[in-house]
Amino acid sequence: MDAERYARVRDLFFESDPLPRDRVVAFLKSKCGDDPSLVDDVLELLEEHDPDLAAVEGNHILSSPTDALHKATVSSAGGSATQKVNTATTTTTTTTTTHDGDGVGDAAGKRRGSEATLGGPLRTHATPRYLDEKPAAAPRPIAKIWAARTRRKFRITGAWLYLLSLVPTVLIGFWTYRQIRTQLERSIKNEFSAVLDSATLAADRFLNTKADLVGLWSQQPEIRRSVESLVKLQHDGTDVETLRSRPEIDAIENQLRQLSGRNEVKFVVWNSSLTTIASWLPERTDVGMQVHPDGAANLARVFSGETVLYGPARLEEDIPGFTPETNRPVMAILVPVRNDSGKIIAALLVRGLNWFDEFSSLFADISVSRGMDLYAADADGVMLTASVRAMALADGGRFDVPADRIPAGLRVANPGTTDLSLARPIRRDVLPITEIIADLREVSPGVRTEPYQNYAGQSVVGASRWLPEWNLGVVVEGDSGKAFGPLGLVLNGFFGLATLLAISSLVAAAKIAKSSTAEAAASHPLSRYEVLGTLGAGGMGMVYHVRHTGLGRDAALKILRGDRQHFEDQARFDREARLASSLINPHTVTIYDYGRSPDGDAYCVMEYLSGLTLNEVISRDGPQPIGRVLTILRQICDALCEAHARGLCHRDIKPHNIMLSHDPAAGDWAVVFDYGLAKPLQPGGGVFETGETVWAGTPMYMAPERFRDPSNLDPRSDLYAVGSVAYLLLAGNPPFAESDPESLFALILDEQPISVGIHRGEPLPESVEAMLQRMMAKDPADRYASVLDLAKDIDRLRSEHTWSVEQSSVWWRIHAEDAMNRTK
Repeated sequence: MDAERYARVRDLFFESDPLPRDRVVAFLKSKCGDDPSLVDDVLELLEEHDPDLAAVEGNHILSSPTDALHKATVSSAGGSATQKVNTATTTTTTTTTTHDGDGVGDAAGKRRGSEATLGGPLRTHATPRYLDEKPAAAPRPIAKIWAARTRRKFRITGAWLYLLSLVPTVLIGFWTYRQIRTQLERSIKNEFSAVLDSATLAADRFLNTKADLVGLWSQQPEIRRSVESLVKLQHDGTDVETLRSRPEIDAIENQLRQLSGRNEVKFVVWNSSLTTIASWLPERTDVGMQVHPDGAANLARVFSGETVLYGPARLEEDIPGFTPETNRPVMAILVPVRNDSGKIIAALLVRGLNWFDEFSSLFADISVSRGMDLYAADADGVMLTASVRAMALADGGRFDVPADRIPAGLRVANPGTTDLSLARPIRRDVLPITEIIADLREVSPGVRTEPYQNYAGQSVVGASRWLPEWNLGVVVEGDSGKAFGPLGLVLNGFFGLATLLAISSLVAAAKIAKSSTAEAAASHPLSRYEVLGTLGAGGMGMVYHVRHTGLGRDAALKILRGDRQHFEDQARFDREARLASSLINPHTVTIYDYGRSPDGDAYCVMEYLSGLTLNEVISRDGPQPIGRVLTILRQICDALCEAHARGLCHRDIKPHNIMLSHDPAAGDWAVVFDYGLAKPLQPGGGVFETGETVWAGTPMYMAPERFRDPSNLDPRSDLYAVGSVAYLLLAGNPPFAESDPESLFALILDEQPISVGIHRGEPLPESVEAMLQRMMAKDPADRYASVLDLAKDIDRLRSEHTWSVEQSSVWWRIHAEDAMNRTK
């Protein structure tokens, strides 16, 4: 985009912005004529434009470009045409970056970086979209430093006070809680065991009574003779119709009526081949039919001499000629019928005497009297009797199974929720059975005092017992909240006490912290600095923007973090300050002061750098002109020349550690900072040394040999890092884009980066490409022998690719107006 088109887009943007959005397109088409791309450029700006934010930024909006700006080569600033216009029509401010090797620079950049409303293609994590509407009030002298110290003192003192009061309380509370819980568990076990004993005893007595009664009936002479006659007839091959009309069947029925005292008794007789030879049905339609396979197991037990309980269960049309006369659950007793010699010749089933209702009522009576939920269940987890709780939920419309289908129909499964209703189907056939049902067949299931969810999703405790003789189990359950209610009172009491102790400790700690901090502040050497803001926090320290109260000079104050006051951390902090302070090159950050407070806090006062890091320059404007890149590289070489001459290897050259600002006389001005990872090439000099077996630095910009041998120091490693920075400036992207660390290491060790020309859309001049490849050579021997050799090569290329002070001024006026005046 040339200057004329830039001005056209800008004017159209300001003309169309006040219009209603539904009229903008028509307006632009009327103004742009046959240039649809011009319409697209303006619309793209309007999409990114925020009128409310623009009002806040009103006092900062740049004035229209001057004639000098129009005459300059706008395209040399880099980036797409739309990006340039969008950036020019918004406001940018100074990005301040500090000098901490653990990300402080980036943090500062994010907070104090571009406060512009940048377009989508330009906006990054370092350039927030929204401007703070209410700027914070200026802090009092050293207020922020001492506020942080007061908070630290408050935390330490408060923690100790709270611990001294809390530990005894917690110990006593825990002991009390355990004692009460143990007593409650013992009480629950006793209570549930008593109910379980009562229920199982009653159920066993009831079933034994019915079994003994049917067993006596089977021994009555008339019944035995009738059964023996029918067995013989069936064995002799008597046809079914004759068998159905035999008087022996009527004799059995009449005898059972007399013995039971009921007008109707339902019975069935099977012979040893499991064929029905007598039944209560009027037409005897089931006589001569084989028993259903599901009932064969029970009959086998009967013919082995056992008395078997059938049900409670719901009858099904499982054999031809038999239609269930009821859809309610039934119970039946099956007993063996013996001849005079004691041999089992048949099996007799008796039902229809209202036994299920009696059995179910027995459980309901105990459940109501004890205030618990009591029911019987079979081995498959089917509830056999009507649970009082389940019936109450169903009657209230709050259960997924109708009341008449609960007994001998409800699978005791955990629904996982208490929100149950008929309108919300629950797939109980696929849900897991409750924990108490899973315990049912255990040898000694006992009482489960740990709360679990029952068939209604409610939290309960319970007990169960299996009755193997009758092939069913008895389950008793109660609300866990009610069972452990006293525990809640104990916990609430101790929580309340802990809260009071915490408040008391915090109040006392606040007073102690304030008084001790106020005393220390009066004698602290940093009291002569006024804190203007926080620049960032890294792994080693906190960094503040300060101003010397006497000199009026801005600076960056770095203080070692309180949790890093170990010998090695302090030694590293000292090393960074001492190494950086030994360098005087104007392109290296300047150290003003260093020391320790009376109480041992390490601090370092450094040059306050304003401008943009190279990483932010790329984020704003993409690939940079070759001349500008060469200018920046030459200044970096100046800084490294001095460092290498003094036997110092930087080890962390990267775009985030190079600040670029604008000098009215020199144009672009680069400053290298962050010597936190720097090491002397030769040990000695009283500088703290570490023997490293792992690499330290930023992988994307580290030389291959540093991965292979972290302990080997070679100044040419810095040259590789400079080449990586040059690649980023020229391409707008880092040399390798790989998020997986192992893949990234492999690329750096073995692969060449993509050609810069692919990123830029045009090939680099061969001389520049050769310089870049030589800097980034995998083998150090193939690189420049020294920074001085690289600087000479750069000087030669700068004569072919120029970057003037005027071009620099134009770029800064477009992209970062407030960063143009470099603070030194």
